[in-house]
Amino acid sequence: MPTKLELINKIYKLENKSTLQAVEELRVRGWLTDGSLCGTALCQAQLGNADLMGADLRNVDLHQANLEFADLRKARLNGAKLHRASLYRANFDQADLTYADLYKADLRGAQNLTEQQLTCVQQLLGAIMPDGKTYDGRFNLPGDLARARWAKVNMDNPESMAEFYGVTLEAYLNTHKQQTVPSVQEK
Repeated sequence: MPTKLELINKIYKLENKSTLQAVEELRVRGWLTDGSLCGTALCQAQLGNADLMGADLRNVDLHQANLEFADLRKARLNGAKLHRASLYRANFDQADLTYADLYKADLRGAQNLTEQQLTCVQQLLGAIMPDGKTYDGRFNLPGDLARARWAKVNMDNPESMAEFYGVTLEAYLNTHKQQTVPSVQEK
């Protein structure tokens, strides 16, 4: 019978079938939900179609992981690094994304992903949103703004910010009207 460490190491294999078997074995033994995976590095893990419902993935490094069609319902992804992860059509129902880093993540077609969940993440810069559009900065996330400061972007200039987010000025202004365009009453 494989040990916890052996099962976690199976997730590193870049082959989806053995990864899914390891995830299921971790679930059966209670190690998927008890915090055993917290803080582990699972970069490039092939977790497409994985049943990660209720998984405790706090601070897990899932950089460039394939989580397409994954069941992330009620998963704890607090502080998880999902840089460049593919989350195509993943189910986020009641998932906790507090401080998750979704830099350049692919969220196309994500299911049950709410605006409230997205306002709690650390960063979405360069992410492809569920509607297929590039994230436009609408949530003013701390990680995005810190990166803009680091890159010395003029954060008071809408054109500079639109360029930073990789969207048109019109798209940027449409989501930042209240912040950038004075109302008629203020004039």
